[in-house]
Amino acid sequence: MESSSVPKFRHVADYIKNQIRSGRYRIGEILPGERILAEELSVSRPSVKRAIKALEKDGIIECNPSIGSIVRRPVTEKLLVGYLVPDLQDPFHLELIRELDSLLHKHHGALLIRQGTDDSRLENMGLTHMVKHHKLYSATHPDTLPTIYTGDVPGKANMIVSDVPAGMGQIYRHLIQLGHRRIAYASPFGSGEDLQHSHLQRLLAADRLPTPAEWHFQVDPLDRDGCERVLRAVREAANRPTALVCYNDWLAIAFVKAAREMGLEIPSDLSITGYDDLYVSSLLQVPLTTVRFSRRESAKKIIEILLKGQTTECETAVVETRLIVRQSTQAAAE
Repeated sequence: MESSSVPKFRHVADYIKNQIRSGRYRIGEILPGERILAEELSVSRPSVKRAIKALEKDGIIECNPSIGSIVRRPVTEKLLVGYLVPDLQDPFHLELIRELDSLLHKHHGALLIRQGTDDSRLENMGLTHMVKHHKLYSATHPDTLPTIYTGDVPGKANMIVSDVPAGMGQIYRHLIQLGHRRIAYASPFGSGEDLQHSHLQRLLAADRLPTPAEWHFQVDPLDRDGCERVLRAVREAANRPTALVCYNDWLAIAFVKAAREMGLEIPSDLSITGYDDLYVSSLLQVPLTTVRFSRRESAKKIIEILLKGQTTECETAVVETRLIVRQSTQAAAE
C-alpha cells in the first residue's frame, strides 16, 4: 500500500472503489472477505473493517452479516474543484466562478476558491480537480491533480481559451472601419506573455500600420496613477494614437474612469476597447466596446475536461467570440 499521512483505511476504501469502477466487482457481487483483502493489500483487518464501514456509509456497499459485503451502486466521483487565481478582484473570475459553482451543484460537486499563487493549501483539502489562472503555470512543477488553466499556457496542459485570433481580428477590423490607423495597446503583461498583443501586432504589421514600442503600455488595472500616465503619454504624443485596445474589460474600465477624472472625452478624444464583455461593461457612463465570450460555455467546457480526469492527452477548449459595439468607440478624428 502507498505510505502517506492519509489513514490506511482510506487507501483501502479507494482501492475497493477503483475495483468497483473498473468492473472487477459488479453491482450485486460480494466483495472478498476482510482477511483476504487484508492479505492482498498488506494491511491490518481493522483497516479493512473501517474501509468497509466507510463505503457502507456512502451507500456503495451493503454489509450483510450472513452473506458479506455486497456492491449496491456504482462509484461516482464527487467533484471537489479548487479555483486558484492571483487576484480575485478581477470581475472576469467572479463571473466564471459563479457559473462554475452553479454547474458543479448539478454534478453534486463543490468549488473551493483561493486567491494567491500557492496551491498546496487547496490540495490538502481533498480536492479532486483544479482550475488555475494561466499565470500560475509552471513547467518545472507538474500538477498533482487534474488541472485546467484559464488562458493560454506555453507547455503541455489542459486549457480553456477564448478564440483570441478571431476576437482580436474583430476588434481590429472594427477600428479600421472607423478610420483608426494609429492604435495603441495596454495590458498588465509584457509583450512575450500576451497572446492578444501578438495577434494585434501581426494585424497592424500586415497592413503596414505603425507599431512603435512606446505605444505598448504595461499597466495594472488597480494602478490609477499608471493609467493616468498612459493617457497623458497618448495625449501628448506628437503623432498620437486615436484608439487604445485593452487586454481586458477590467483594464479598459480603469482607463475610462481615469479619462473622466483627467477631463478626456471617450470616445471623441480616444476610442477604447476591452475584451471579456463583463456584465458591468454595458452599465458604464460610456458603455464599452468589447469582445464577448460566454462564461457559461466556458464553465461547461471546463467541467467536461475535468470529468475526464488525468489523461495522457491534453485538451484545449476554445470558446467562440463576438464583437459587441457600444459607445466607447467612434470614427477617428481627421
